[in-house]
Amino acid sequence: MMSEIEFSIVVAVRNEKEYIEKCIKSLFNQDFDGKYEVIVVDGMSDDGTYELLQGLQRKYNFVLLRNPKINAAAGRNIGIKHAKGKFIAFIDGDAYAYKDWLSSIKKIFERVDTDGVGGPDLLPEDASFKSKAIGLVMTSPLARGGRFNPSTQHTMMEEERFVDHIPTCNLCLKREIFDEVGLFDESFVKGQDLELSYRIRKAGHKLFYSPSVKVVHYRKQTFRSFARQIYKWAKAKVAIVKKHGLHGITSHIYLWPAYGLIALLLILSISFLFNLMQLFALLLFLGLILYLLAILFESARISKRYGDKKLFLYSLVLIPTIHVSYACGVVVALVRRSIW
Repeated sequence: MMSEIEFSIVVAVRNEKEYIEKCIKSLFNQDFDGKYEVIVVDGMSDDGTYELLQGLQRKYNFVLLRNPKINAAAGRNIGIKHAKGKFIAFIDGDAYAYKDWLSSIKKIFERVDTDGVGGPDLLPEDASFKSKAIGLVMTSPLARGGRFNPSTQHTMMEEERFVDHIPTCNLCLKREIFDEVGLFDESFVKGQDLELSYRIRKAGHKLFYSPSVKVVHYRKQTFRSFARQIYKWAKAKVAIVKKHGLHGITSHIYLWPAYGLIALLLILSISFLFNLMQLFALLLFLGLILYLLAILFESARISKRYGDKKLFLYSLVLIPTIHVSYACGVVVALVRRSIW
């Protein structure tokens, strides 16, 4: 019966051969004394992930399904439809859970009036320096918007609180949530969890973040793949706006490139009309200088905080990479009819 299983853990994967074994092992090494199931949905991997999962299935008792649509949202939806638990937990294939992951989630549901629980996605100790640098820089307020950004992803927050968004690399929801608000939107290539969070919050439900609910999450390995990820995240924000209107984004900081471009064009037009182009050029130059100084000071702060001088140079590159990639994603998604 459905009530016999407390938790259904859904893992939607594609081409995660390097990390998936560690993920699966962590899910079957839980200190949780209740009954739970693990459902892995493979998005037609072509790197040997599916074959590895078939081998792991002979050792661990998990359900293995295929996702012909490839899309992660479709994979999670397949998992949800097959799930038998009262709670449905999500973790990514390039992440692994702490031993007390499920037991910590259960304790929070027992003491907090909430419909969803999540926690931090911590940096792995064995990650490359470049991958760690990406993760550490992403905690910077200058990189992600600080408190203006409602998402808990990459924040490493140390206090418990209700939040507007928890990413699916570390999230657990009551099963009935999906009956009320629907499943993940499969038209979203990225940002499906942010769009779902909006519908959950709009329906009056709560999401609760706790640092006790821990998973370890591997970051991108190269600047290029990281820039592409940021670019797609930015497009997802615009996709939410196009679907739900401006109130769907939970924070207007997501559209700062569009607002900045509008302001720049407005100032440029006024300067041209009133013959103030020299003043405009001066203001633009001063703005650029202030931006560069902000990056310098923030890079120095990150380097000092984590005690590594190399982080200073990495931050100098990564922070503007984040801003440029994000701005391009927003602008492209706004002007194109088809976002993806």
